[in-house]
Order: sequence, then C-alpha cells, then structure tokens
Amino acid sequence: MKIRTLIKILLIIAGGLCILSTAMQWAELELYVKSTTVPLFFMLYWFNVKKAEGLFLVILLLCFLGDIFLLTDVNNSFMYVLLSYAICYLILFYYLYKNYTPIDYSNTDIMYLVVFFVAWTYIVYEIYNAVEGAMGDIRPYGVSYLIILYLLFMGAVFQYVNVRSSQSLWFLIAVLNFVISDSCFALNRFYIASIEFEIINSIYQLLAVFFLIQFKISSPTSLKLKNI
Repeated sequence: MKIRTLIKILLIIAGGLCILSTAMQWAELELYVKSTTVPLFFMLYWFNVKKAEGLFLVILLLCFLGDIFLLTDVNNSFMYVLLSYAICYLILFYYLYKNYTPIDYSNTDIMYLVVFFVAWTYIVYEIYNAVEGAMGDIRPYGVSYLIILYLLFMGAVFQYVNVRSSQSLWFLIAVLNFVISDSCFALNRFYIASIEFEIINSIYQLLAVFFLIQFKISSPTSLKLKNI
C-alpha cells in the first residue's frame, strides 16, 4: 500500500471519528482524535510535494494550535483560538498577492462580482448582527476577525474569477469552508447553542485544511479562455 493511500485512509478514519465524537459529545475522544488530523494533513502535503514550503507549514501549525486551544481548558483559550486563525488568514493574503495577475474581467464577470459583493456583505452583516450582542468584551477582536475573513473570501472570489485556475479554485473552496466553519462556530457560541452547528463546524473545518492541501499541490495554470 502506498504511503499516500494509507494517509488518506487514516484521515478518513480520524475525520469520521472527529465528527462522531462531536455529535455524541465525547469530549475526551474528540481531544485525541482531532489533534491527529492536522499532523495527518501535514503528512499528506509532505508526500505530495518535492519541497515543503516553510510558510505553508506555519499555516498548518496555526491550524493545529487553534484546534488544541479550542479543545483544552487553558486560560484565555478562546482568545488564543482567535489569534491562531486570524494570523493564519492574514498569511493566506500572501497567496492572493503571490498569485496576482493583471485584472481581466469581462462585463459578465463584473456583473457576477457585483451581485456577489452585495450578497456577501449582507450575509456578513446578518451574522454580525446575530452574534455581536453576546460578544461582550471580545467584540473588538471578533469584529477584527470577521473583517479579515470577509476580505479574504472576497479576495479569493475576485482572484478565481480573474484567473480560473485549478489552484485558485481550491483556494476559494478552502476559504469558503473556513467561512462556513467559523460562521457556525460563532452562531453556536454567541447566538444559539446547537449540536447541528457544532457538527457542521467540525466537518467544514476538516474540509478547509484538506482543500488548502489541494491548493498547494495543484497547478497554477490558468484555465480561462482567451478571446481570439
């Protein structure tokens, strides 16, 4: 059996147990299982590239630390979770800059982007409106975190529409999964506690890191059709 196949099998098992432990509220099992997922993602990345990128390893480390802080009962653990993922998202802006190409939007692209901008802004406002009352003293940090994620997702969409490469698509999907995961986490913590929100958060958090790996190992070649 190839090592990459074995890693994928272990990831499926660990991911399934992670979701099960969340659904059944088995905190101890979740602590041990979830803490293995990012190291497995690291191994998947390591065995799919010729040379690992140091900055991307920092991103994986921050995701790992975010999980650990979330699962352990240390002082100010929630603030550490926010800090870990906020730094992770800020680093992801580097890849938007690194993969930037001159803007080449058609009229149709511009129309779609305007619709997206309005819809995305409305969704973010509604989420903020639902959770801001219960944030208390951490409201400035929560708002800053929300703005970072808002701009990151918007940048990922604008870049994909401009480039339309498999790499930009995986990046967009990864950020979208972070958005869904964090939205459910915020709604569960500050709006209404729900096991459904916890399960969705668990699923999409795992998918987000998986799609980040796909982003790093995919091709940057543009698939956008050029006018003849």
